[in-house]
Amino acid sequence: MRKYELTDSQWEKLKDMMPSNNRPGRPWRSHRQSINGILWILNSGAPWRDLPERYGSWKTIYDRFRRWQRDGTLAKILTLLQLNFPAVTATENYAPVTSEQPLHQSVS
Repeated sequence: MRKYELTDSQWEKLKDMMPSNNRPGRPWRSHRQSINGILWILNSGAPWRDLPERYGSWKTIYDRFRRWQRDGTLAKILTLLQLNFPAVTATENYAPVTSEQPLHQSVS
C-alpha cells in the first residue's frame, strides 16, 4: 500500500456504498483505484494533470471526483473515512473564495 491509499479495512467499509454503473458502454474503472487517485490529489495538493498513471487517466478521476462531489458520494466517503477536506465537500465550488472583496479591480 502506498501513501494516501485506502487500507483493506477502509475499503471494506466503503465498497458496499459505492454507486453501481447502470449505464451502457465501457465498465467503470475500479472505485478503489479512483478513490486512491482522489485521495492522492487531495493530500498532495498537486494539479489533476500530475496524477500518477497508476490511478488511471487524470480526466477520468477528475470527472468521477466532480460527479461524486455533486451527488454527495464524496462527502459520505470522507465522513466514513473520518477525513476532513472542507473545500472539497462544498457542493458549489471546489475552492471557494473566502474574501468578500473582489480579487481584482476589474472584477467589480
